[in-house]
Amino acid sequence: MVLRYRLTPALPAVLMLLLLPQLHAQVFSAECVETFSSPENSLPALLSFIDSASESLYINVYTFTSSTVASAVAEKARQGVDVKIIVERTPVGGMPAGEMQLLRALKAAGAEVYLYSGSLRYNHAKYAIADGSRVLVSTENFGEHGFPADAKGNRGWGVVVHSRELAAYLLEVFMGDLRQSRRLEEGLEFYNFQQVPELEGSWKVYCMQGLEVVPVVAPENAVDVITELLDSANTSIYVQQFYIYPYWGSSRRGSPGNPPNPLLEAAIAAARRGVEVRILLDSYWYNTKEDNPRSNLRTATYVNGIAKEEGLSLEARLALPYEDGRIRLYHTKGVVVDGRAVLVSSVNWNENSPTRNREVGVVVYSPTPGESLASLRLGEAVRLMRGDTPAAYFQRVFEEDWQNSGGELEKGRWRWVAVVVVVLSGAAGLLLRRGWRWR
Repeated sequence: MVLRYRLTPALPAVLMLLLLPQLHAQVFSAECVETFSSPENSLPALLSFIDSASESLYINVYTFTSSTVASAVAEKARQGVDVKIIVERTPVGGMPAGEMQLLRALKAAGAEVYLYSGSLRYNHAKYAIADGSRVLVSTENFGEHGFPADAKGNRGWGVVVHSRELAAYLLEVFMGDLRQSRRLEEGLEFYNFQQVPELEGSWKVYCMQGLEVVPVVAPENAVDVITELLDSANTSIYVQQFYIYPYWGSSRRGSPGNPPNPLLEAAIAAARRGVEVRILLDSYWYNTKEDNPRSNLRTATYVNGIAKEEGLSLEARLALPYEDGRIRLYHTKGVVVDGRAVLVSSVNWNENSPTRNREVGVVVYSPTPGESLASLRLGEAVRLMRGDTPAAYFQRVFEEDWQNSGGELEKGRWRWVAVVVVVLSGAAGLLLRRGWRWR
């Protein structure tokens, strides 16, 4: 049992609303917001969310490949919970091996499974709705890397928002996409669902007055909401993205900033008005290709060139893996603004994602830092430092990754050279042991 407490901030709720930027989207109140990050505690948080469903569980996710998560969902379906699942029918590279078998097994367990077949380019969302009152939004697909059992996988962010208003809003989006999806009719009766493990893990639960949530839905409002969030910054913007294109439009005819990526340019514009802007990008090999004019390497070079030329408090870094190997790649799609607002979404900062895909996210606004707030972890009431909020939680995660990545632009690229050297050395040693000689 998880107890939840509410503390009334000193500032009146009306004043809190006045502090929020006027976004061209609906603003909903939230009773509580749970925050978690991958790979540290994402799987325990997701399993807890699934377990909390007693009436309905609606899931929309780009790919669903985790047998552990599927086992928990199948158990809910067997218990009579109304389970509906939408997945992308044709993800990039094709449906992952074993996903169709897993989906058919969920169908046989009693879940309704649908393959998105609508007019949008991709169904790339990663969210779920439980009992019409709680919404889980993540940057990660329901796979072993996004929700790992061994706490080693992707860097990702996630929230569970307790808000009937938000749940009703996203339920309309979900049902609209469901009507454009093809129902999976064939079940797979004989599937070895594993027992859901008892995992140890902790995550933060913030319950306070003044929590506000703005839904981010692509292609309807994602560009506007994210841009206006960046435009609202007064002191700091911390961006962590899987990748950011330095420009939109044709890869062959464009160049950095021409035509502009409005999301990236909004962050740069904030730096020009005195806001501290930090941008952390993934450095996996396919995100740092020299011959890709829109790679993270090119984006970082573009951003840092502007910072140097104009003397701005602006820096882009390529994220590095941790020495303990717990982070595979940086798959996050998040932003923290002024330590008071955090964006958690499935939106990549290319042109296609926010303008042609189904993407879902939320911006969570917290009460003004400095109030005495409460958070809960694994059922224990934990009094946190003054000013701790959902945004502060993700800012700490960001800052840890930022410090680990250092300041060298080339580090992300050279680590893959080191990996290749190690692999080739190992292969050479194996051949030599078997009597081969290089000629």
